[in-house]
Amino acid sequence: MAMYLTEKRWQDIKTNNKLANDDFVYAVKTTMIFCKPSCNAKLPNKENVSIYRDYHEAIENGYRPCKKCNPTGQLLEDEEWALQIKNFIHRNYHLNLTLDEICNQCHGSKFHLSRLFKQVTQQTIMQYLHEIRIEKSIALLNENIMTIEDISRKVGYKTTSHYIKVFKQFYFMTPLQYSKRKNS
Repeated sequence: MAMYLTEKRWQDIKTNNKLANDDFVYAVKTTMIFCKPSCNAKLPNKENVSIYRDYHEAIENGYRPCKKCNPTGQLLEDEEWALQIKNFIHRNYHLNLTLDEICNQCHGSKFHLSRLFKQVTQQTIMQYLHEIRIEKSIALLNENIMTIEDISRKVGYKTTSHYIKVFKQFYFMTPLQYSKRKNS
């Protein structure tokens, strides 16, 4: 059962208080990850934090352990970590994601996670992100309802020109050419 997020517990999280590690773990609703109070990962928004007595309660409530602070003391397999990155990308591909943001949200260093992900999947984290975005854009192109510009924004690209450039790397044609070919 979740405990209350008191001001003292929030201060323990904000200050990475190691002395509070035996008192509780905190879980972040947006990432579904739980941490020790001493974790030096990016500070979550207070409204997204749940408090549990120990890591068993957090796991029972569907949360996964942080890779950075390792609140369970167990080592995670590389494949599991790569899967966590993939799941994060699938849930958030439409956002303006950077490699730093993905690694921060998955609680690992950019260099370690990049190397690990490539070793497990044979592609970089950003290649995988682009693959998912292009896959999602194909479904939208096939519906033939939205403009190319709207599709590019919906799948997470800041500019249409970047979307078109990445699309061409996958399909050797522009999204418009793809759409015309599919709908003719």
